[in-house]
Amino acid sequence: MKLKERIGVTLASLVVCMVILIGMESGVRPLSAVRNAVVGKPLQLIDEENQNAAIDIHLRRQLGKSESGPGSPVKDGESVAKNKAVSPEDTETLNTLNNLTQEGKPLTSDDHAANQEKPVNDDNVIEANLEEQLDDRPKDKHNDPYAEPLVAVIGELRNRLVEPKFTQKAYTGKYDAFFRDGPVSNPSPAGADKLLKPYKTINETVKGSRRRKVPAWERFQNGINRFALYDHNDPLIPELLNNMANLEIAEVDEKSGGTQVKLLIDFIDGGQSLFKPWKVPRDYQTVPDHFYFSDIERHNAEIAAFHLDRVLDFRRAPPQIGRWLNMTTEIYDLGDSSLRKTFFRSPANNICFVGHCSYYCQTETAVCGHPDMIEGSFAAYLPPFKMAPRKTWRHPWRRSYSKHRKAVWEDDPFYCDEVRSKHPYNTGRRLLDLMDLAVFDFLTGNMDRHHYETFEKFGNFTYPLHLDQGRAFGKYAHDEMSILAPIDHCCLMRKSTYQRLQLLATDQYKMSDVMRDSMYYDKIAPVLFEPHLDALDRRTQIILKLIQMCVQEKGVSNVLKTEPSIKNYREPTQSNENWFW
Repeated sequence: MKLKERIGVTLASLVVCMVILIGMESGVRPLSAVRNAVVGKPLQLIDEENQNAAIDIHLRRQLGKSESGPGSPVKDGESVAKNKAVSPEDTETLNTLNNLTQEGKPLTSDDHAANQEKPVNDDNVIEANLEEQLDDRPKDKHNDPYAEPLVAVIGELRNRLVEPKFTQKAYTGKYDAFFRDGPVSNPSPAGADKLLKPYKTINETVKGSRRRKVPAWERFQNGINRFALYDHNDPLIPELLNNMANLEIAEVDEKSGGTQVKLLIDFIDGGQSLFKPWKVPRDYQTVPDHFYFSDIERHNAEIAAFHLDRVLDFRRAPPQIGRWLNMTTEIYDLGDSSLRKTFFRSPANNICFVGHCSYYCQTETAVCGHPDMIEGSFAAYLPPFKMAPRKTWRHPWRRSYSKHRKAVWEDDPFYCDEVRSKHPYNTGRRLLDLMDLAVFDFLTGNMDRHHYETFEKFGNFTYPLHLDQGRAFGKYAHDEMSILAPIDHCCLMRKSTYQRLQLLATDQYKMSDVMRDSMYYDKIAPVLFEPHLDALDRRTQIILKLIQMCVQEKGVSNVLKTEPSIKNYREPTQSNENWFW
C-alpha cells in the first residue's frame, strides 16, 4: 500500500473513532444508531441510571458480593444513584433478575426480554422455590443461614453435581461429654519444652507502651511443645479455626511441589493457611485399579483426619477447617500472575484453574467452581523452617511405591525385630509413636505414609507430625489390613491409646457419634459420607481384637506399654538412624 493510501486509511479511522466518541457523549448508541438507520428506526438514548443499576447488581451477585455494598446502585429496592426512585417496571425487572441470579443461572439478553414480556405471577411456585433454596443453604451453629456471598450461590450448588444431598444427622452431645468426662490420654507435663523462644510483647520492651494483641495463629505456634502441637481441650483451637474460616484473605500464592495443586493463603492478620480445593464428591471411593500413590487427594479427608487426631488425643495434626471461596474475588484477584494464567472458563460456564504440580495439573483434572464458588480445606501453618527446622524420616514400614515389587516388610514376619534393634526405635518413645500412627492410618484408610517429620529441637524424644492425609478416607467398604503391619509384627501399643479405643468402642462414646459431633459445625458439613463414619466403628473393633490376640500370645506387660519418661532418656552418642535408607 502506498504512503498516501496509508495516510488516507488512518485519517478515515480517526474520523470514525471521533464520531463514535461524540455519539457516546451525547447518549446515543453508535452501533445501534447505524443499525437503526439502515432499518429506518429512530435513535435510542442510553438510560444509564436504571440500566446500570440492573447490570451492576447482577455482576455483584455473580461475583459473590452484596448488592447493597460499596458502589452498589441498588439498596432495599431503591436507586441510590442521584436518589432517583425506581419505576414499577424497573422494580419488576430487578426482582426477576435477582431470582435468576440466586438460582445460579446466568442472565442473558433473551431472558431479560422474556421476563419483561411474561412476568412470573404464580406466587405458589415462587414461594415453593424460595423455601427449597432456603432449606439448601448452609447454616451456622445457631441454625442461621450464612451471609453473602454464600447465600446467593450455595443453594444451587447442592443441585449441580457437586455433591449429592447428604442428610446431616442430629448433634448427639457425645463429643462434649467425651472431652468433659473422658481421660486425658496424652497429657503435656507442666513446663514442657516449647518449640519457639518466648517472645516479648511491646509493653515488656518499651515502658508504658500499649500491649499488642497477639493473633491466634501466633499463639498456636508459640504453644507447640515437645509432647503435642496444642494442649488437651485448648480453647485457642476453636478461635484459630474460626479465624481460618472467616478472616479476610490478603494474598494467594501457589505452593510449589506435590502431586496436586495447593494454595498458600495469607490472611489480613499475618497468619497463613494451606488450602486444598474440592476435587471429588463425598461418596467417591478410590478406583479399585488405581494404586495408592496415584489416588486423588480429598480436602474433606484432611479435615476429618484432624478431628480424628484430636478425638484420639494425639494432637499431632495441624488444625483444619472447611471454607467456601469465591474463585473470582478470593483467588484470581488475589493470586500472582503465574496462577492467573492457568484460569479459564469451562464449557459448562464454570471458572476453573489448573495450577502447577507434578500429577493432577492438566486441563482434564482442573479445579472448577460451580459456577465460581468452591469449597476446600484450610490447614493452620506450622512455624517456618528457619525458625523451627524439621527432620524427615523414612517410615520403616514404607510401601515400595512400585507397580512390580513389594516392600521387604510385606514378606518378612520378623521385620519388627530388625526395627527394634536400630536407632531411634530401640529407645525412648518413637516405636510407640509409630504404633499410634498405624492406628491413625488404619482408621482413616491412609496407605500413603512414606515419610514422617519431627522437630529437630526436641531430638528423638518427641512425636512424629501427622501431616498429609489427603489420600485418607478413600474406601469405606474396604479395610486395608496391611496398614496394621507394625502392630501385627511388633504386638505393641501404648496403654493409653488402647484404653481410649476401648472407650470409643462403647455406646456411650461411640467413635462415629463423637466424630460426627466434632465436625458438626464445620462450614462444609457434613464433612464425611456416613459410611466412612460406620467404617470407623468397624475398624476400631478390628484393632482391639488384634491387640487382644497379642495379649493372649505374649501377655499384657509385653504388649501394652506405659509412657516412657524423658528423665530416663539419653540421646545415643553414635546414631545408626540411616540404616533403612
